[in-house]
Formats: sequence, structure tokens, C-alpha cells
Amino acid sequence: MGTRKEKSFAFLWALVCALSFGVVACGDEASPTGAETPDSSSAAPEGGDFSTAFSSSSYYYWGFSSGAVIGTQPGDSLKPGDTLELADSISHDTDWVRNPDSIYHLSRLAVDGRLSALFALSPNSSMKIEYLQTLTDFSVNGVDSGSASVVEATFPVSYQRPYVRVTVDGVALDFQGAQVAGLSLSALGDLSSSDTVNVDFISTAELSRAETLVAAGQTLATAMEQASTEVLRTFRMDDFTDLPEEEVAARFLAIHLLASSRVAVGDGFSFADIARDIADDGLWNDSAARAAAADWALRADAEDAFAGVRKWISGQTPSVPDFEKYLRLFYQKELGLPECSSENAGTMLHVGNVASRYFVADKSDFSKVPDRFVCEIAGGVGLASDSLKDVSALGSGSDGEVRPGAFSGNIFYTYDASTKAWRHSTELEKDSYFVQMSATSTFVDIQDVYDGLKDNERVIFVIRHGKRGDDTSISGTLTSDGKEQARDLGKRLTKHRQDFLLGASEFLRAHQTVEYIAKGRGQQSDVRDTFPELNDNWYEKNHEASEKAKSECGGGWELTSKYAYTGAYTTGENAAFYKLDERSVELIVDVLLAKYNDPSQRFVMLSSHDKVMVPLVAYCTNFKVNLRKYDGGKWLNYLAGVAIIVDELGNRRYVPVKGLDSAFM
Repeated sequence: MGTRKEKSFAFLWALVCALSFGVVACGDEASPTGAETPDSSSAAPEGGDFSTAFSSSSYYYWGFSSGAVIGTQPGDSLKPGDTLELADSISHDTDWVRNPDSIYHLSRLAVDGRLSALFALSPNSSMKIEYLQTLTDFSVNGVDSGSASVVEATFPVSYQRPYVRVTVDGVALDFQGAQVAGLSLSALGDLSSSDTVNVDFISTAELSRAETLVAAGQTLATAMEQASTEVLRTFRMDDFTDLPEEEVAARFLAIHLLASSRVAVGDGFSFADIARDIADDGLWNDSAARAAAADWALRADAEDAFAGVRKWISGQTPSVPDFEKYLRLFYQKELGLPECSSENAGTMLHVGNVASRYFVADKSDFSKVPDRFVCEIAGGVGLASDSLKDVSALGSGSDGEVRPGAFSGNIFYTYDASTKAWRHSTELEKDSYFVQMSATSTFVDIQDVYDGLKDNERVIFVIRHGKRGDDTSISGTLTSDGKEQARDLGKRLTKHRQDFLLGASEFLRAHQTVEYIAKGRGQQSDVRDTFPELNDNWYEKNHEASEKAKSECGGGWELTSKYAYTGAYTTGENAAFYKLDERSVELIVDVLLAKYNDPSQRFVMLSSHDKVMVPLVAYCTNFKVNLRKYDGGKWLNYLAGVAIIVDELGNRRYVPVKGLDSAFM
């Protein structure tokens, strides 16, 4: 069947458990069942003359003259009346006399009792032996073992070399333990040159292809050689020039794993489908099936499943070839991936084969295919981490630039020009991205924001209290107009039936504001959270320094706005205020979102004061809103503030809102 198999036969026999069903043409010691070789006198048919006969440990030839059974060792002259002796260890002799008048061939073949690492025959399997009449076609006579695993038969042989076709039908298990119904494997064997016929997927595909070539007029020997090359080429493993036996066996094992993977996919595809496809024109034309096998190998490599295969096979045979590199060769070529090495270790890979389940037109698009792979230094692949997938599409950036990860969507990265790499953003850097993306100079009516909230969003409204009286102490109340303002606002916020969660500073007028909003919308619940952080001194770091700065600026409104927009009075040991961005993020993240972190808490209404709301609105709008009172600008009106809108991933956007007709006083 070609120099490839002749060259590697000895080594492959040692690995037969890992590569195939070993179907053995047996004498009494070769039978795995322990059955004795049948007595020649009971097995031999009658009639015929002969001149010579040949016997070996694997098969026996009988000739007949005058009804007597006779036999001989190779090379001996036979005389009528001689008795055939069943020798156990006679070497093969391929030069026995051609064209004997009447020679019968008794063969006893059995499925090897050792389990294959890839294909394990069940007790219900059967085997069929067929003898070819010529070397140029597939005219046969044969016998089926039925449900037994041993075949015994006598056939007249009228040619020099006893070619046989062995077929195993039945139920098998693949290497992952999945049952494969209706499995049929076959092979062509030459019993004058080997005691063993390897029946496996490779031999099945070769024989299927060879039958097509013979039907087209080729001789059997030529057809088998061509078929062998084509089958190996199908799996990108056709070059066997000067390869050691270990390398040949490694390629055999890789092909068997790829073929058996089609069963593991569970889509009804079988070994026979591949063999039939190859038989047609010597190519595996089913691109989807090839890609699926490559996908399996890629995923198995990434999840370190090859180690499990190697360990399992090692229990079946003493030597395990380096099959992994051939599986990698196949999936790399099939999926358009580069060979991995120390030079490209850490590089993220994406599949360009449209037939692959891992194909992506845009490597930064994770909406349909979230899986990506990464080259490892040892030559294999691994599953790309979420962080690697996140930064893979970011490219380079400007120093300090913040972007969301391409995969996660809610993990943020900051570009470091000194290292030319993206690192995880701090909470402050992350929020700066939200602020920049939200920046606007226009206040939006609270009702519009409330009504337009998306199904995957929740909102925290933080607004200045309603109109107050002259008492600005902690016990100062809203005026009647202020209460009515809050009630009217509540009447407009009724699109969603879910109650607002309510909260306020420690000041009475702030509590009254959310109380009357709830009453206006007809809400029965009036449970309110109290936040000292929403008191009017949240941004103040040093009260004495703040009072001094207020006299310098000409009033509290002027001081607060100057601090918010210019960062004044935030440096030195006696700084009057905290850093605006740091203190704002602390309020938003560590206080408010820490309190309201449940997605079911969709609507929250909080009330605070102008000395909190002006800096907070200035920060959340990236200073687009003009509340620069210190520079002739305007001041924040009652019931105005900011909406903190959060989606299901935790991403935020900030919208300046107004509860009255104008956001300015």
C-alpha cells in the first residue's frame, strides 16, 4: 500500500491501540479469544490438484489430490497424501509458485482485544473478510462474522499475493466516550507481507478513494498509493519524506483526533461522511466540516485538552508521539492563523475563515463571537483574557486618554505614553470619561428625562430644594410656593408606576422637597434616607479658610462658583475646598451609588443645596453650563440639579435637569 506504511509499520504496530483497530490474521496464539486454530482435516474442502502450497503463522494454504489433505513448509515439494502442518512461526515467503491449479486459503482473523484510544469496538460489532480475485478490481468473495469478533473462512486463491479487504461494522465509542452508532471502518491488507491489517479512519478513507480510482481504470496498487497521498494531503500532512516513525505516528494520531472530533460536535456528521467526500475527488470539500474540525482542535488547544488526550492515550500504549504540532498545523492553515512562537507570544488572534464558528469580520466586534485566542510562547494557543480583548482594538492613544474596553464595555483603560500601553483606569479617570461624554450646556426638563429613561437604565435625581424662606438654618422650611413647586413636579412624574426612593440632606427643607414631590405623584410611601453628605458643606475642607475666602470674593455664591469653575482655594495647607473632581466622584460613587446599587432601584429622588449642586452640576457637565456667578454669570434655580443615569453595565451619563421653567435664578 505504499512506502509510507511499509516504513512506519513496526512503530505503528506498537501504537496500534492509539491509532486503530488492529485486525490480526491469526494462528492459535494470535487469537485474542484463546480459541484454538481449527484442525486442518475438518476445515479443508475437497478436490483439486496442486504443485506447491505455503503456510505462515497467519494463514494456511491447503492443496488437494485424490481427496487427501496435504501441506508443507515453504519451499518443500509436496506429494499426494502429505498432511498440512500448521506451523506457528514460519516467515513469510512472497515467492511461492504462481497459478496453482487449486489452492485454498484458510484465514482466521479477529479484532484486536485491546481497546483503541480513539475507537473502541463494542461486543455487538461484526467483521467481514473479502478476498480480491485480481489486483485490478474489487471482485471479491467473502464471509461475515455476524455478531462475533472472529472470522474463519476458506477461499480459493488464484493469484500470487493474498489481498484482503477487512470491514468492521458496529457501535464504537469515540475518545471522549460518546457512542457512535453505525460506525463502519475498512482497510486493504496484504497478508503475504504483514500479519496485521490496520483498520481505522485513514485506511477507510484511502480505500474509499482507491475504489473510485480503480473504477476509473487505475490498477489497485497505483490507486492505493495515490489515495494514501490524497487522504494525508486533505489533512495537510502529506509530506512524509524521510520522517522518523514517531513523526508518522504523530500525524496518524492527529488525523484520527480531527476525524473523531466531528462526532464530538454532535451534529450527525460521521467518519463515513468524510471518507465518502474524499472518495469523490481526493478532496475534503465540505468546508463547514473542515472548519468545525479545526474549531475543535483550536478550542481543545486553548483549553489544554491535548494534555488530557495525551494522558489518556499514554495509558493505552507505552509511547505517545508529538501529535499536538500536527493538530496545530491543521487548524492554523484551515482558520488562517499564524504559527505561534516566542516571537508573537501574547498576540491576540481572530479567525478569518467564514465557515468557522469563531469568524469575525471586525476583531473589535464581540457582539456575536466573544471568543478570542492568544499565542503562547510554547507554540500553542490560549483563551484571550477579558483585559486583552478589551485593549486589543484600542490601538495607541494620547497620554491620559480614557476609553472603555472593546469587550467588557464597562471596564475602562487609560493610555500611558511612557509605557505605550493601556492600563486599568482609576475611578476618577473612569468618571472623567463619563463626564466628557455627557458634557452639555443645556438643562433638560426632569419629566423629559424621567419619561425617556430606557428599559435598561435607572436614575438618581439630585436637585436643589424648593423655594425656601429666610431661615437658612437646618430647621428652615419651604415656603408655601416651594411646597407647591415640589407637588407640581411630582404630578408630572407619573409615567412609571414604580415608587421613587426618597432621600435628602439633614436639613428640613430638603426633606420637605422630596416629601411633596412624592405626594404630588400620589405615592403612598414616604420613607426617606438622610445623607449628611448632601449638606451644604460637602465640598468645604476648612470652614475658617472658606469664610475668609468668602469675604474676599464678595459673597457665598461668588465664592462657590469661583471654586467650582477655577479650582480656587484648593491648594496649600489651609485650602478652603477639596479638589472638585475627587470630591464629586466620592459623592457620586462612594455615597450615592453605593447606597442605590440594586438594578431594581430604578427611580431615586434626592434633595440638597445650592452650595453642593452648583459645583456638582459644573463638574458633571464638564463646565459647559454657565453658573459662573463670580464672573457675572447666573445662579442655580430651585428644583434644578443633575440626573445620574446608570445602565445595566454600570456605565453612567449625566444630564443637567430643571424642575421649573428655568434652571437659573
